[in-house]
Amino acid sequence: MKNRTLTLFCCMLLALVMGGCAVSKNNIDALAKCDYSVESLQDVRLAGRAINSYTAGNSVNIASLPAVALAMLRKDLPLEARVNMKISNPTASKTSINSFKYLIEIQGKPLFEGDVNQNVQLATGESTTVPLTFKANIFGATEEKGLEGVLNEIFTREGEGFLVLKIKPSMRIGNSNIYYPGYITVDRNLAKSIRKLVM
Repeated sequence: MKNRTLTLFCCMLLALVMGGCAVSKNNIDALAKCDYSVESLQDVRLAGRAINSYTAGNSVNIASLPAVALAMLRKDLPLEARVNMKISNPTASKTSINSFKYLIEIQGKPLFEGDVNQNVQLATGESTTVPLTFKANIFGATEEKGLEGVLNEIFTREGEGFLVLKIKPSMRIGNSNIYYPGYITVDRNLAKSIRKLVM
């Protein structure tokens, strides 16, 4: 009798564990099915100055950038902004995001990493906007492309891949915060949103 009871208990425990794994996988997969996009950028500053103060028409005048020149001497050229990221749930079920990490890359290399500890609950068809802030030194990129090349990438070019936004969302399952494996690319041309502010 004891052996039968023990066997039954083990079977029930195994079923619970396997069921929990299935639920976890389904929940994690749901994170990738959400739509993530950049709604807008605000408070974009380069070397402490508003981004739209650096342009004249469709070009960048290096000679008129004393703030950038000083930043270059210090080897500290900060680019900062608030990215308003829109999250939408197109699925047929409610989606919950407990928190997420975000990564901004420049020329394929990590530039800034941040965390958002905000619980997002989205019913079918619902959307919300989450602000992401960053401030990072882009001086290293100027050593590779030159200052004028970097500024032209930010202000004038239409190519993708220079500034890229990625996120890694998570779900709360039991007492654990389970992150999506790998990063989800939100925007491969973040500089395009910067250009909208100066055009």
